[in-house]
Amino acid sequence: MVGWLRGPATGNSAMGVYGLVTAMVALFLTYSIVATFSVVVPLLSTTAIVLTALVVWVLTWAVLDVVASRTIRESSA
Repeated sequence: MVGWLRGPATGNSAMGVYGLVTAMVALFLTYSIVATFSVVVPLLSTTAIVLTALVVWVLTWAVLDVVASRTIRESSA
């Protein structure tokens, strides 16, 4: 089992924190692409950037939560 999946930090809220950190790092690394794309959409650029960050965060959170629950379920079986 992966080391970071052991212990009490595998709950839904912990996966949310991991997802938030991952989303912020991804947004930091791809900021120029997101800022360029935000010119195309009919929203304010800050609104587009925030919405992109929220979508990436929620998707990352969901994926990490599913992976953690399946990994924990398989290791206990």
